[in-house]
Amino acid sequence: MVLADASLASVSAAARLSEVHYQVRGHAVFKGLDLSIERGKITAIMGPSGTGKTTLLRLITGQLQPDSGVVSVDGEDLAGLKTDQLYALRQRMGMLFQNGALLTDLDVYENVAFPLREHADLPESLVSRIVLMKLQSVGLRGAARLMPSELSGGMARRVALARAIVMDPKILIYDEPFAGLDPIAMGVVLRLIRNMNQALGLTSIVVSHDVHEVTALADTVYLLSEGRVVASGSPAGLHESKEPMVRQFLTGGEEGPVPFHYPAPDYAEQMLAQEVSQ
Repeated sequence: MVLADASLASVSAAARLSEVHYQVRGHAVFKGLDLSIERGKITAIMGPSGTGKTTLLRLITGQLQPDSGVVSVDGEDLAGLKTDQLYALRQRMGMLFQNGALLTDLDVYENVAFPLREHADLPESLVSRIVLMKLQSVGLRGAARLMPSELSGGMARRVALARAIVMDPKILIYDEPFAGLDPIAMGVVLRLIRNMNQALGLTSIVVSHDVHEVTALADTVYLLSEGRVVASGSPAGLHESKEPMVRQFLTGGEEGPVPFHYPAPDYAEQMLAQEVSQ
């Protein structure tokens, strides 16, 4: 296992965050966050709820700007990009949202075709070939004319994945890709992520709470807590770690550095104050 203060490899980095600080309403989400996403690999971002995993994705996609520090993607510092340059960079990224985020008024075919129609001036014959090819890759070419309401949860997630890769992105981001899926659908999505990363030469960033699935999938895992990377390395390395925070998260333990209670005044004193006020 490599601890958080280890040097970061930058040569093969598809994305990198260096000394990133970010606050929301005075609450520090990140306190000098450092991590590097290696090109061509599957990198998992894990951690307890509220540690800023989704915020991290928004920083990488340029939806948010850090208070200080540097966020770079594909060698470009996001802070120095103009709006049109940022949009161009985002076209090199694909995003699989937690709930799939399919457009409910469009059928499967049109959902997958939507990014092409918005960002590329292609003849309809080419759009059709690309859409059917992407649907074939997720096993749903035969579902092209179904509506989102006619899909199972696993099918909807696969359609969303086909849409995420329709522009042939370099970086594919998955926000909780296994949430709400049954074991069979989860296994299918797990296999698709792995196979697509290898076949298409993608860089994949996976945010998930599913310890078993992620550690079976990822090349590198970053564990976030208290605004920083507390541990990183291979899944096997993290499983061998004796660090209390790592052990608590991987085993789902109730006792450990991550408290059950949100910070609050002394319970007895607060209850007594309530009685006095009444």
